[in-house]
Amino acid sequence: MSSSPASSSPAPAAQQPGQLLGGGRYTLLWMLAAGGSCLIWLARDERLGGTVALKFLQPHLAGDPHMRQELRQEAVQCRRLSHQNIVQLYDLYEAPGEDSFLVMEFVEGASLHTLRLERAATVFTWADLRPIILQLCSALDHAHAEAVIHRDLKPANIMVDQAGRVRLADLGISASLDDPYTELLGMRDTRGTVTFMSPQQHEGEPPQVSDDIYALGATLYELLCGVPPFHAGDIQHQLQAVPPQPIEARLKEKQLPCDTPVPVQEMIMKCLNKDPAIRPVSVRALAQVIAPEVVTQPLFLTPPPTATRSAPAHTGKRGTRGRFSNEFYIVMLVLGALLVIAIVTLWMVLAK
Repeated sequence: MSSSPASSSPAPAAQQPGQLLGGGRYTLLWMLAAGGSCLIWLARDERLGGTVALKFLQPHLAGDPHMRQELRQEAVQCRRLSHQNIVQLYDLYEAPGEDSFLVMEFVEGASLHTLRLERAATVFTWADLRPIILQLCSALDHAHAEAVIHRDLKPANIMVDQAGRVRLADLGISASLDDPYTELLGMRDTRGTVTFMSPQQHEGEPPQVSDDIYALGATLYELLCGVPPFHAGDIQHQLQAVPPQPIEARLKEKQLPCDTPVPVQEMIMKCLNKDPAIRPVSVRALAQVIAPEVVTQPLFLTPPPTATRSAPAHTGKRGTRGRFSNEFYIVMLVLGALLVIAIVTLWMVLAK
């Protein structure tokens, strides 16, 4: 992969706190995260106020046309997704003399990876994990309905904000189910995190919903057991040929109790089956094992685990039942009374 600049224009300077970018709109505050190919910065929006997250390519990749196209493709994929449990994309900024970057919602919280490590036994109980996973299922259900496969689902890419609301993040290598060129050109993409990817994704087969189902199972396994299904030795061989250890047995080795219901344990192990035909057919089918009542909802939306139901705030829009205000009805009653008085008065005059 070439890292040479696409043009002879001077390379932009590396990002620094206090730097103004995006035509002077965004002020960089501090770096939030650094990955193999990208950097995430917290920035202040000088035009609208508030903070946003800016996603840049690593400096040695910023001039690579292929990587810039990848960043653009991520923006295209994210634009298809509008959901309360998916990090929102605001914009893609591209301009001569500046690094391209994505402008995204800033989630003030922590990843499930970090939250797990902060727990006493570095594992979640099922009681604590259940409402989080239902929100994650809601996000994946929406993505799959839009024919988008995440392909890098793992605890580090799942954020939980301070209100307890889940945000699915990092669709950088997501793929579309309706992309005809992957199969037509025989393209094989094996990117992802090997401890969470399906055997089929590891072999570079075309993306399928079953890949995310496997990754969701591996994510649940790590959050409940403290380690992914395969984490030591020849992981690539185990991924293809060795069944994972059952959840209860893994916890017993660590002398930890298991509060995960047996049907949920069985469902997670089906997600991790080498054969995609044995995995749950959809995220909804998986969620139905966790909570049969939620999958009947039209939009399959789940509230944050700490949220309390309250009366909706006034938004200026009136629903079908609250179309008119109380003042309207009072005025109509007064007018009706005046009309009755006028009719009675007129009748008395005519009667004389």
